Amino acid sequence: MTTATPNKNKVTRQPTCPNCKKRFRTTSIKKIYCTPQCQKEATKKKRRVSRTNRAIHSAFFYHLAYECERAGTLQILTGHTVESLVALYDVYKLKLRANRYGETKDYEISHIHPVQGCKTIGLYHAPNLVVVPAKLNREHGTQHYGQGLSISRNALVSKHSVEKGAPRKQTVQRIIAFLGADVVAETVKIAKIQPTQRHKMLSWLHDHLDPTVPDQRNYLDSLDGMSGKALAALKVKLEGKEGSGFQIKTTILTPFQVLSQELERHAHHRPELTEVLDIICKRVSPFTALHMSRTTLNADEAQAVFDVLHGKPVEVIRDVLTEFVERHTSTMDNDERIPPYQPIVFRAQRPARVIASRKRSEATLQSPVSFAA
Repeated sequence: MTTATPNKNKVTRQPTCPNCKKRFRTTSIKKIYCTPQCQKEATKKKRRVSRTNRAIHSAFFYHLAYECERAGTLQILTGHTVESLVALYDVYKLKLRANRYGETKDYEISHIHPVQGCKTIGLYHAPNLVVVPAKLNREHGTQHYGQGLSISRNALVSKHSVEKGAPRKQTVQRIIAFLGADVVAETVKIAKIQPTQRHKMLSWLHDHLDPTVPDQRNYLDSLDGMSGKALAALKVKLEGKEGSGFQIKTTILTPFQVLSQELERHAHHRPELTEVLDIICKRVSPFTALHMSRTTLNADEAQAVFDVLHGKPVEVIRDVLTEFVERHTSTMDNDERIPPYQPIVFRAQRPARVIASRKRSEATLQSPVSFAA
C-alpha cells in the first residue's frame, strides 16, 4: 500500500473572517469563517437581525410605538424582559380577538395606573393593563385607585422622549434599542410574532401617503384606528384600482367572557380575584352550562368587575355579586327553584402594600400590589 502524497499545488488563501474580522490561512476554497465558533456566532447574529426585522414590521411593535407616543416617552416600557413582553403580547392579542380583528372597536386596553393625571406615569406592562369594554374605559378616564405599575415622572429623561407625530417606524427602532435587540429577538421567537398583512398594508400606506397633501395627511393621522377592510380600500383607491372586499370569520366574545379572562389573568398576582371569578363562573355555571350566552353582566355588574380589576377592593362589590348570582340561579331550566346559596364571603385579605425597586435604565419601578391568601 502506497502512501498518498500531499497535493503541493493547493493554494493557501488568507481571507478575513466576517465575524471576528481577523485574517486566517486556509487551503479550502469554501471556508468563510476562521473557526466553528465564529460561524455559530455569525448564524446567531443573522437570526437576531431577521427577528428584529420582523418586529420592525409587526403590528404589535407599531402598537407599542403608538402607546409610547401617547405617553410621550419610551420609559413606559421600562423593566421589560422576554417573559413580560410575551405576557404583554397576549394582552394585545386578546384585544384583537375581542374586536374581531378590526371589525369593531368595542374593547380597549385600559391602564390600572393611568398614564396621565398623576405624579407617576403608568407603565405598559401586562399587570398594569386590562382589556375592557371601550365605554367603561372612556368613562373611567384617568381615575386611579392606588394600584398598578408606575414610574416617577422625575425619573423620565429627555433622550427617551417621543414627540407627537414622530415617524412610527423610527419609534419602533428606538423601542428595540431601548429594550435590547436580544430581548426583542427572543420575544419574537417565543411569541411567534410575524409581519402581519395589516401591517404590510400600513407600511405601504405610510410610504405612499403624502403628509404635505391635506387629505392624505388626514388619512395618515387615522390609519391606526382603521379596520383592515378600510385600509385595503384606501390602498386600492391610491392605486386607482377596483377592489373587492373581504371578510374574516371571527368568534364574538361577550363582555362577560372578556372580563372573566382578565379576572383569571390578574388573579395570578391578586388572589382575591380568584374568589370573584369563582362567584361569577362556578356558582352560575351549573345553571348556564348548556346556554353560556345566558351568562351576562348588566351595567352595574360590568362596572363592578371593571372597578375591581382596576384596584378597588373586592368587598365593595359584594352586593352587586350577590344580585348577579341571584339573577342567574333563581330558577333552573325546568323552573325548579334551587335552595338558598351560602352568603358571599371573601377569605383573601389584602396585606400592606409592598414597594419593590428594580434598576432598569434611569428609572425605579413600583411593583404591582401583591396579596396573601
